[in-house]
Amino acid sequence: MLNKNVFKITLIIFILLGFTLCSFSLKAEEQQTPEKFTEYIYANYASENFEEVYANFADELKKIISEEEYIEFQKRNFNKYSLEYSSIDVNNLEELSYEEFKNKFSFVESKGNFYSIEVSYLLKFQRLGAREEETKKRVYLRQNNSDINNETTKKFHLFWDPEPIVKNEDSESVN
Repeated sequence: MLNKNVFKITLIIFILLGFTLCSFSLKAEEQQTPEKFTEYIYANYASENFEEVYANFADELKKIISEEEYIEFQKRNFNKYSLEYSSIDVNNLEELSYEEFKNKFSFVESKGNFYSIEVSYLLKFQRLGAREEETKKRVYLRQNNSDINNETTKKFHLFWDPEPIVKNEDSESVN
């Protein structure tokens, strides 16, 4: 009797785990809307999968900071403050012109469709004790369309302010 219950519980856990893994197994290029792409990025970010987040940075951003710099910076912050992201919600999509986007990110080089989208989440962290904070921020994306085998695919790229990493490098090099 006990073995049957253990087997059932184990089976249920594996089924639920399978559904969870399937939802993360979709690639960024399979996300066909800015909302879905942003959800995908934040799910990876919250899971500390910084390699995948960096892989979806715009090429212009990758010229400013390397993958190693980005990953080291994020790991250091996650460890230092014991960061936990949950209740991630994506909404309030706005389309931006190239000029508006260029004002925000002077390093943007190629054109496409530009978006700003709001991400809200619950952030748990350690700083002078355990804390929780509901946070909202704007995320910026570029969409490029390409035709492959007569099918139009949408490829999104993430833009992010590299200043915290660049500043950190400058201050470390001075010391």
